[in-house]
Amino acid sequence: MQAVKLNIGEEVFNGNSRYRITAILDMEHVCVRSSFTGKTDKFHISELSSSPIDEGRLDVIPSIELMNIPDDEWVEIHNKAGLFNTILQSDYEDRREEIKKSAEELEISEPTLYRQLQKYKASNGDPTSLLRKKRVDKGRFESEVEKIIQSCITQYLSTDKLKVSDVFRNLEIQIYQYNKLNGTSLVTPHINTLRYRISQLTAAEIGSTRLGKNGKESYRPIIGKFPKVIKPLEIVQIDHTPLDVMIVDDVNRLAIGRPTITLAIDVFSRMVTGFYISLEKPNTLLTGCCITHSVLDKKKWLADHKIDAQWPVYGLIDTIHTDNGKEFHAKALKRACEKYHINLTKRPVGTPRYGGHIERLFKTFNDAGIHTLPGTTKSNIVDKGEYDSEKKAVLTLFELETWFTELVVNVYHHTVHSELGITPFEKYKEGILGNETTLGRGLPPKIENELQLKIDFLPHEERSVQKYGIQLFGILYYHDLLRKWIRQPDKTRKNSKKFIVKYDPRDLSSVFFYDPDMNAYITLPYRNSSRPAISLWELKEIKRKLADSDSLKQANEDDIFEARIKMAKIVENASKETKKARRLKQKESVRARESIPQMAEVNKGVEEMYFADTDGDDMDFDIQPFEDVEE
Repeated sequence: MQAVKLNIGEEVFNGNSRYRITAILDMEHVCVRSSFTGKTDKFHISELSSSPIDEGRLDVIPSIELMNIPDDEWVEIHNKAGLFNTILQSDYEDRREEIKKSAEELEISEPTLYRQLQKYKASNGDPTSLLRKKRVDKGRFESEVEKIIQSCITQYLSTDKLKVSDVFRNLEIQIYQYNKLNGTSLVTPHINTLRYRISQLTAAEIGSTRLGKNGKESYRPIIGKFPKVIKPLEIVQIDHTPLDVMIVDDVNRLAIGRPTITLAIDVFSRMVTGFYISLEKPNTLLTGCCITHSVLDKKKWLADHKIDAQWPVYGLIDTIHTDNGKEFHAKALKRACEKYHINLTKRPVGTPRYGGHIERLFKTFNDAGIHTLPGTTKSNIVDKGEYDSEKKAVLTLFELETWFTELVVNVYHHTVHSELGITPFEKYKEGILGNETTLGRGLPPKIENELQLKIDFLPHEERSVQKYGIQLFGILYYHDLLRKWIRQPDKTRKNSKKFIVKYDPRDLSSVFFYDPDMNAYITLPYRNSSRPAISLWELKEIKRKLADSDSLKQANEDDIFEARIKMAKIVENASKETKKARRLKQKESVRARESIPQMAEVNKGVEEMYFADTDGDDMDFDIQPFEDVEE
């Protein structure tokens, strides 16, 4: 988890040139001095790295796949990371004693602990750096073991207040009795597995069951204001909502649906930290992409959308508040957040004050212009009336992104907030750089490996490798590095081995295949490189139309891309036919009028009046384009 620290005195690189930061100029620029020439310079944060740039292979991204780490080992490395954080945060005088105490607790020697501590520190606190080099994949637990584990967790969630060690003994006994009765040889999970399962329970679930009536009372919501936040990125709220507008596809300009926006807001300043717009229903993917957009520097985003503005929000978030939807708390998303030390917390049920900031912002954006866009669905049927949203829709997803970004960075961020008394931009600047009375938190570290961050938060599927490569959503992908995995048998299953494949739903022209031997992701392009890029929702729409046209036929890759080409030609031909029909209609109308003597005389009179030497003041009729004249 490499990050560029942007404090005064830190060493940074621009390309292969070494510099030392001498001053913080603003929220996006620093002043540096060259370690070689002594010359000072000014750089945008996006131009800096923590080490010299090594291009390497662009199609292979070294990585540890979080979902491949067994639960018990995930708990182990996080427990160890917690001890190491305590050591690193302790005073120098106390550190020796902390190392000795931690070595005893972990049952390792002090030199071993010191080596692991140095490795952890060098990784900027990445818990995956503490993984054992050789791990045994234990596979999934049998269904009988899972049932026994759940029954033991139920015992833990009782007013008996059993310790985890007591519950684990019950687990051992139940599995022993089951094996004896059924003649099986089920393996008892490690106690850390039980600890991990219990750690996934919320404080409210544990307190309200183990503490009985008093516990339930303790976890009831208290009416009041949101807890005080003292710095930017301390708490960020994330939520989804459908946007009240229809969008069109990029190629055919046909209405394809009403998009969903996932929005993140910094509670301290009310600045928008990031957003993600798509045609997917709320799910883990949207949340992960929104977090990625929030954490990364926005310079490239603004350049891609050709927007001249500042959006200086970037850096890792301390805590993310979400509602209780399942899409916010999937295992993969939680692990990605844990890797980057982001505390992902649920908003307490029945506490609207915890989500009021972002819900008010949704209303602000609707009132600020979304309901005025062509293709708007308005907020209700009464307001919409007879307005045809699909027919009026003109914006593509990218164009809507651009419009919304303009609204955020050039309007909302610079409008005085009623509760803050100043603009969100000014409040955020105060929180970062400080003012006359208060110190700022300073520039947050910048994530260096942006692609790695994106991959960690992308959705995934499991696929086997065949002779043709892999198939995802009906599309074939291939790379020469897949050769060794073709029809690889699975030691724990009868079928071929499954591999993790991550994908970006907005661009399926390539996917990321995780190679467990290389501990890296391989970028897999289309097997047929002539295919155009396509998004997941475009693909789903094409498949739906193919299914409607022929319910007996299973759509393949050729059908999908041929349908896309046909759809484009239909729109193109329809446009040409419309223009041709208008021209023919105009010619027929002219011939019809000229065939009537009276009309010929009228036309002649109009010509004489039109070409007469006049300044036009006496002309008492409107001249309309010929196409618009009603007959």
